[in-house]
Amino acid sequence: MRPRNSSQVHFVSEHSSSSLLHAAADADEWVEKQVRINRIQIEQDSGKSLHMLDATHVDLNRAGTGLMEIVFEPDLRSAAEAGQVLREVQHLLRHIGTCDGNMEDGSMRCDLNVSVRPKAAEEHPFGERVEVKNMNSIRHLMRAVEFEMERQVRHIEATGLPIEKETRTFDAATGMTRRMRSKEGAKDYRFFPEPDLPPLVISATFVDDAKASLPELPDQMKARLSRDYGLSAYESAILVHTPHAVAYFEEVATGRPHRLASNWVLNELFSLLKATNTDIRESPVSPSRLGEMLDLIVEETISGKIAKELIQHMYYEDTTGRPVDIVERNGWKLITDDETLCAYCRNVVTNPVRVSHSLEFICWRVLGLSGIE
Repeated sequence: MRPRNSSQVHFVSEHSSSSLLHAAADADEWVEKQVRINRIQIEQDSGKSLHMLDATHVDLNRAGTGLMEIVFEPDLRSAAEAGQVLREVQHLLRHIGTCDGNMEDGSMRCDLNVSVRPKAAEEHPFGERVEVKNMNSIRHLMRAVEFEMERQVRHIEATGLPIEKETRTFDAATGMTRRMRSKEGAKDYRFFPEPDLPPLVISATFVDDAKASLPELPDQMKARLSRDYGLSAYESAILVHTPHAVAYFEEVATGRPHRLASNWVLNELFSLLKATNTDIRESPVSPSRLGEMLDLIVEETISGKIAKELIQHMYYEDTTGRPVDIVERNGWKLITDDETLCAYCRNVVTNPVRVSHSLEFICWRVLGLSGIE
């Protein structure tokens, strides 16, 4: 069967036109941004022309490949927001198993539309939009947004002329966009019905069944973590966006102080994983071992300072031993009984030379801090 050399589009809009995507407005702080989804449509990829100096080649490698296009409303205001939305889409598609989201492999692609208008003039209509193609990473997307915004502003300020509606491509080597062609209007696409495909009517029952079959979605997971464990929106987002981290955290937190568990997972453990570029599933410190270590802190068997040394030992040296055995072997157990502590104190004060030196040191420090010295 010969591959198609034309694009086939199946418009699906009824169930997606009022949908919202929630994303962070900033990569370092979870400030929620709502982005409206205009529509989702199913397409069949076409062949493409490759123009050389002396010839034009036709590449049919992707012809006939099915794809899904998600079209957003113009709700984004910066390169950072665009990058975060693309990360959220990528994470969502991976989470539900739609695709692996690997942009470098072509599994997921992104086209960009940029327009500018006077600053602080929300009521002012947007200018003519420019489409930018050829971005295969989130970093490239953000660079393209920044360059294109600056280019359009410079053009308007220098010439006083409006932006031309056009399609441009992004050059990753220079970080610049360059013109490909004038942008077509909707009627220029020359859509016509596919005679072999009748309209597909999707019932509300089918949609409800599909929703019921979905796993817990990222937004739902974030809300549950905040509600059940008292995590901040930012902490919940970090766990949800780290593959397999939610299951790890919940195993550690079950039956233990939630704040203690989140601090040790998000701070100490994540620092070790990042330093060694290790997936949390491969962590030498399993959820059960970390949980046992936290039990020792709660029971005041070890201090927080000793616990930091202990988790390092568990991660790099003794990767299988029980925390309680490691503590016992290294003499890290806190001494809390009064009799033993009093014996230590008596031993110290019976040495008059050491006591005298200590008192002298304390006096000089106090004088120095008070400014009398």
